[in-house]
Parts: sequence; structure tokens; C-alpha cells
Amino acid sequence: MNVRKLLPAIGIAILIYILTTINLEKIITDFSRINPVYSILSFFSLVPILIMSNYQWQLILKKQKIDVSYIYSLKNILIGYFYGFITPGGYGAYARTLYLQDESKAPLQKCVSNVIIFNTIDYISLLLIGTIGGVILSIRFPHLVSLFIAIVVIFVIVIFMFLSFLKKGMWASFLKKIFQSRLFNPFREILSKSDGLFYEDMPALKDLTLPFFISFFGWILRFFELYLISKLFFIHVDIIYFIPIIAIANIIASLPITIYGLGTREVTLISLFSVFGVLPESVISLSLFWFVIVWLLPSILGAIIAIREGRYGGHVHMEKQF
Repeated sequence: MNVRKLLPAIGIAILIYILTTINLEKIITDFSRINPVYSILSFFSLVPILIMSNYQWQLILKKQKIDVSYIYSLKNILIGYFYGFITPGGYGAYARTLYLQDESKAPLQKCVSNVIIFNTIDYISLLLIGTIGGVILSIRFPHLVSLFIAIVVIFVIVIFMFLSFLKKGMWASFLKKIFQSRLFNPFREILSKSDGLFYEDMPALKDLTLPFFISFFGWILRFFELYLISKLFFIHVDIIYFIPIIAIANIIASLPITIYGLGTREVTLISLFSVFGVLPESVISLSLFWFVIVWLLPSILGAIIAIREGRYGGHVHMEKQF
């Protein structure tokens, strides 16, 4: 039995358990009380997030001399959402490297390194917000110090791994194992013959400063939008605490055991918001609403684009590998 294929079931099981312990009628009531106009406007909150993310990625693409249009990189981001949604732990999001290689004609290894850099910068910026947020929450709620320490440890480890990753040679054996995994089965022979291309045009650390700040403020924008949307569900928590809670929940949700954090995110949010007297039903309503906007909707759009971008013949084979 392939354990990885069972991982998404963990998050779903957690979510189902939560739903059995709360008042579902209140959740339905919460949604029914939302002004339809505000609901429609909320769905447009995805637009600035995608624009910032796409601009950030374009900066990295240009540094690595991978030439694709802004429109195509935006479509590629959505394709990543789709494959991440249908695969355990979201690892399928790296299928976008295959589409990127097909469009840009750049070496696949370079495309892989590009997406790793892009994703890691995003994660590091999230960890930084979570670390700052952990300090803020720990000052008011000392019992959360252990959670803050855990985030700091993860932050330090990820930083160290990323810095060493940027240095050619330190990760050679690890990368070889990645390229020999089932994800790259259709291209294993090509990759094994040209490992050095992975570090071709690798950007310097200073070249990643602007993309990092864009990512950082992109997360802040995302959390601020969620803060505004939370008012629709009558959640009234000061923004100085709201953003740290959402950041920490996203860090915990990044554990590769669910579909985009579904289940683990809700458990974390219920636990952290409870200290402010927020009802679990309100938290679940907000989380599910946000999940649809930020994860499900772009995944559906990505599926449509992936079908239309069917000129890449290897993606069907790759999907079967999972």
C-alpha cells in the first residue's frame, strides 16, 4: 500500500471529525447571512495575490534566463494549483516545471531549480511572518511559547537548507535522487546525463531580495484580505493578532499530510482563535470560504488551463505516477 496516497485522507478525516462536533446549522446560518455582493467581491481577492506572485516569479525567471510571457507564467501558476490539489501533500504542483520547460525550451533541470527557489522564498517569507507573529502571541499568551520555538526552529532549518541549496555541489547527491524519482520517470535518462544544468544561471542571494519582499508583502496582503472577509462571519479579533494566527495556521497546514492543509488548518485556527472567544463554527465557516477562494477556485482554473495546454504530452503520464 502506498502510504503517500493515504495522506490526504488524514486532513479530510480531521475535518469530518470537526464537523461532527460543531453546530452545522450555525455554519449554514453564517453563510446565509452574507451579503451576495460581498461574496462576489471576496472572490476577486484572488486577483492581486496572483498578480504579485506572478511578478515575483517573473523576476526569478529572468535572473535564470528562462523566457516566458507574463500571461504564460500566470497560467503556469494556476496549473501548479491544479496538480497540487490532486496529489498527496501537494507535490504534484511541481508538474508546472514540465510545462515551463515545454514553453521556454530551457533545460528541465533549470526549470526545476527555478520552481524550487520560487516556492522556498514563499515559504521562508511565511515563516518570517509566523516567527514575528509568534513573538506577538507569546507576549500575550505565554503558553504559546513552545509553538513559537517550534516555528523558529523550522525557520532556521529552512534558511540553512536554502542557503546551502544555492551553493553548487552541496546537494548533488540529493538532487540526483530527486531526478531519479517517479515524478521524473519520463525524463530520467535526460536528467541523469546533465546534472550540472540544475545550477546553470543560478541567481545570487542578492538577486532574490526583491522577490522575497514581494512574497512577504504578498502574504501580508493575503492575510489582510482574509481579515476583512472575517468580518462577514462576525469574527472580531484585532488585526495585530489575526495576522499572526493565520500565518501560524498556514505554517502548520504546510505539513504534507492534507490537501492544501484542509483539516490541519482548521484545527489550528479553532485552537488559536478560541483564546479570543471566537466560536468554532465561525472559524470553520471562514476557513472553508477562504479555501474555496484561494485554493479550490484557482485549482479549477488550473485544470481548465492544463487541459487546454495539452500540447505537453508527458503530463498525463506523470499524473498516473501519483
